[in-house]
Order: sequence, then C-alpha cells, then structure tokens
Amino acid sequence: MSPAPASPPPPSVIEPPAARWPGVVPVLAVGALIGLLYLPLLHWLGSVTLHTSQLTNGALLVILALAICIRSAVTRLTLTPAINDWGVGVLAGAVVCLWLANRLVVWALPLVLLSACLSFAGIISFLFGKAGTRQFLPALGAFFVFGLLVGLVPKLDWPLRAMAAQFAGRLLAALGMAVQVAVVPGRPPELALAVGQQVFVVATECNGFGLLTSALLVATILMFQYRLPWLDKLGLLALTIPIAIGSNFLRIVSICLVAPRTALPYGLVHEVLGVLFYYLGLGLIWLIATRYVLRPNAKPGRQPTVQTTAG
Repeated sequence: MSPAPASPPPPSVIEPPAARWPGVVPVLAVGALIGLLYLPLLHWLGSVTLHTSQLTNGALLVILALAICIRSAVTRLTLTPAINDWGVGVLAGAVVCLWLANRLVVWALPLVLLSACLSFAGIISFLFGKAGTRQFLPALGAFFVFGLLVGLVPKLDWPLRAMAAQFAGRLLAALGMAVQVAVVPGRPPELALAVGQQVFVVATECNGFGLLTSALLVATILMFQYRLPWLDKLGLLALTIPIAIGSNFLRIVSICLVAPRTALPYGLVHEVLGVLFYYLGLGLIWLIATRYVLRPNAKPGRQPTVQTTAG
C-alpha cells in the first residue's frame, strides 16, 4: 500500500511592514498647531530685531545655539517621534503659563516666552524623548533671554546711555580733562558729552545694549551647555551685566581719547574701538564661564610628600 502524498505547506502570510515612526503624524500635527499658536510672537521678535541693529548679533547667537543643539541631538540621540507623558506634562505647563499671562498683564511677556519655551520643549520631547529637552536647554534659555531683552529695548535705551555718559565723564575727569555731560532738547532728546573742545553725541547705538544682549546670551548658553549649578548660573549672570556696561563706557572713553589725537576718520576709529571692546567684553565673560565650568569638575589630588635629606 503506497503512502499518501504529503500535503503541501500552507502559504506563508506576508504581513505589511510595521511603520518605522508610528507616532510621526500626531507629532507633526501638534507641532503645526504650536507653530501657528506662537507665530505672532515669532513675527514680533523678528520684526523688532530687523529694525534694531543692536539685536542682530543676539539673534545670530540664538540661531547658532539652536544649530549646535540640533547637531548634537542628531549625533547623540535617536529620532523616535511619539507622544509621551513627559512632553504632555510640559505642554500642560505651557498652557498654564498662557493662562497666567492673560491674568497677570505686567508679567505677560515673560510668561508668554516661558510658555513658548515649554511648548518647544514638549515638541522636542516628542521627537527625541526626555533627554532631548536637556540637550536643547542652551537654545531654549537663549531664546527666553533674547525675548526678554527685545521687550526691554525701548525702556533701557535712555538709562543705559545716561549711565555710560556719566561713567565715561567721571573717568575722563579723573584723567584731568574738562568734561561736561548735557541733555540737548529735541525730538528725541540727545545726550552730549563735551570733552575739552570736542563734543560727542552719545546716540542710541552707544548705549551698549548690543554688547549687553550678546553678553547675557553667551552666559546663558554656556551655563546651560555645561549644566552649572543654579548658584553658579546666578553668579555668572550677575557678573555679566557690569562687565557689559563697563566695556561699553570704556569704549566711549577710548573714542574720546583717540579720535581727537589721530588723523584717521572718526567713523573708522568708532567702529574699530567698538569691535575691540565688544570682543574684549565677551572674551572676559567666556573666561569667567570657563573657570566656572572647570571648578566643579576639578578634583584636586593629594600632593606628594617631598622629603629632603641633609647633605
């Protein structure tokens, strides 16, 4: 009796390949909604920056910090778009900040900026996980500080100019020069610094706001990049403000001393000395920040005992 022929194997079921990023559609949808929500804020920041030359370098620093954070996240983290609990919690905090901004008008700008930073952090969490939010803290912190400074441009213009003129006048007077600081009426009024026979107008461009903005942004980026303790963060920011103000009034003093004593065009002297003190101020902040970074990481070793023998 011949054996029955073996039944053919059942056909294999071909399943469709699983989607690589199953959560990409919800993440893109939430990201688009958040982008539309904060589009007026971004438009306002861009408009003020384009009309205020002193904010240009600050905006470039924010963009540079964002580019560095993106590059670092792409090389160190895995892109896995998905809605997660951490991101949802951060977005809930952003909504609360918007609600408070509507109630506390005086604090509206800081709260709206904080809400935007939290919203962007939530989207980053959806893309790279919780670790991604930490990776983008330098850019988010720089964006928050830059937004605050944009709102303070009209309020700080005259106080910064008056402070720079007074400090420069006192230093020039200490050097034995006849100095007078006067307000010239007009629309808008001008601030004049008379040094001997020369009269220098302390214009809006001389208030040092550009250096102050760049200095605070550099300090913010560095303190978040190296994750300094909060006391060190506050100390670095507290040192940054007088360094920026001091660098600016020293720039004015140098212009008053050099311009009458050289045959070079005044515009050239003004720009060269401005760039020099701008980078001197930022360099000093960088040096201080570097020391702040090295101090927590320093582990002093035990010094070897050196024994000497009498000869």
